[in-house]
Amino acid sequence: MIGPATQMIGLAWEGLHVAIVHWSVPLSARHLVYEPAVLLIIVGFLISLVCVPVAIEVAQARAEDVEIPLYEPQPQPDTKPARAHGYSNSRRRHAG
Repeated sequence: MIGPATQMIGLAWEGLHVAIVHWSVPLSARHLVYEPAVLLIIVGFLISLVCVPVAIEVAQARAEDVEIPLYEPQPQPDTKPARAHGYSNSRRRHAG
């Protein structure tokens, strides 16, 4: 519902702007392209264009389709214990 709400805010803003500022001054194409309220209406439309199909798809999906699978770690066979910091005693002996 953010898309239609954004459009409504843009429409209210533009209506108020036209009623106050452009009551006697004609509107131009440049005004419609660069006016922030008109851009807000366009952004609200684009949000609706993207989000409404996703919401419809999720609403039509079964619970198994949208469920997040839980992965549990598999038990690992016993291996050699890990060495601290990746160093072995043989490297320390030959280093000096």
